Amino acid sequence: MYAVPNIPLIKAGDDIAQIIYKCAKEDKFGFENRDIVVVTHKIVSKAENACVKLSEITPSVYAKELAEKTGRDPRLCQVYVNESKEILGINGRHIVTRHRLGFVGTGAGVDTSNMGILDEEIVCLLPRDPDASARKIRSKLKELSGKELAVIICDTYGNEYRKHSINFAVGIAGIHPYPIGDTVDLYDRPKKSSTAQVDEIAAAAGMMMGQANERIPVVVVRGVEYKVGKDVSIKDILT
Repeated sequence: MYAVPNIPLIKAGDDIAQIIYKCAKEDKFGFENRDIVVVTHKIVSKAENACVKLSEITPSVYAKELAEKTGRDPRLCQVYVNESKEILGINGRHIVTRHRLGFVGTGAGVDTSNMGILDEEIVCLLPRDPDASARKIRSKLKELSGKELAVIICDTYGNEYRKHSINFAVGIAGIHPYPIGDTVDLYDRPKKSSTAQVDEIAAAAGMMMGQANERIPVVVVRGVEYKVGKDVSIKDILT
């Protein structure tokens, strides 16, 4: 795995693929065919201006009820509601949601870390269409590098029944989300289930990315066997 260095702080309108290619080139890194470029959703969301100022949010009665039960900012609870198909439950301070894109977890993909100075109270949302964002980045990187690549956009996932979080895929391009083909176990029994390969790759990249002030939002994964996918979507592994 290769952590692309010196990615600047991203602002609305930035060309993510151009920045990734430039920073990698300046570090004398060359892309190869079948490299997988894992990108944190946060820099994609910032570039697409998928951010909200809490000062512009008016909490509903329901959001205030959620805030009272969890001790969270009612305006933040309103953003959770806005970004969700449904609120599935509460576990302590955790609000379990089904995101509008179908992901189930805590906090509706809303992120408050590394979003500027505290007084600005800006939160980051998931991209409106992460698959489309991944396709755009992949297309531009292919144009710049001349290589056939895959792109995974990732976020950190919180599970209400486990402490802490882990990286998982929220948008993909150029890679099937799970291995395709018949497999057998050590005793030649057919293997019916498969792994969510894009989640495993995202989690591996997450070890290099970190969650605080590491400033490593892009990791290139090389040497992983995967099925190239043309018309793929992260929705293919959602229930």
